[in-house]
Amino acid sequence: MSVVVRVARDADRPALVRLMGALNEFEAAIEDNRADASAAESHLDWVSGEIAAQGGVTLVAEEGGSVVGFLSFAFEEDPGTFVRPEHRRHALIWDISVDEGARGKGVGRALLEAAEAHTRSAGIGEIRLYVLESNARARRIYDAAGYRTYERLMAKRI
Repeated sequence: MSVVVRVARDADRPALVRLMGALNEFEAAIEDNRADASAAESHLDWVSGEIAAQGGVTLVAEEGGSVVGFLSFAFEEDPGTFVRPEHRRHALIWDISVDEGARGKGVGRALLEAAEAHTRSAGIGEIRLYVLESNARARRIYDAAGYRTYERLMAKRI
C-alpha cells in the first residue's frame, strides 16, 4: 500500500490522540521525566495551539485510509543577533509519531519529506528537530534523512 500525506483535519483528532499517546508511552519508557499516554490529549491541545499561532502545520500519513502517523511543525526565528539574519527563520518539528505496525515502511520519511516541502514552499531553507539522546532508532532515521547535529542540549539533575 502507498502512503498519502496530507494536512490534518478535525476528524483526525482521535488518531492524533492515539499516536501522541503512543509517543508519550515510548518516551516515558526511555526517559523518566516524560509523561505517559494520560497526557496525550492535553499535550496535543497545547501543541495544536502553538503550531497554529506560529503558522505551522500538522500532517498525517494515511495508509489504506487509516491514519498511521503524524508530524507537527511550526515556523520559528532565532532571537538576538548571534545567528546571521538569513539563517534565523526556520521550521521546527515538534512531534512525530508512527504506528508501530507501520514502521519501516517509509511513513516517517514521507512525513519528513512533506514537512520539508512545506518549509521550502514558505521560502524557508532550514528545518530542525529535537530528538532524545536515548532514542537511537530515531537518531539513525534522522541521520539517514540528512539531518545533522546542530546543537546539543545537556542536562544535569541537581
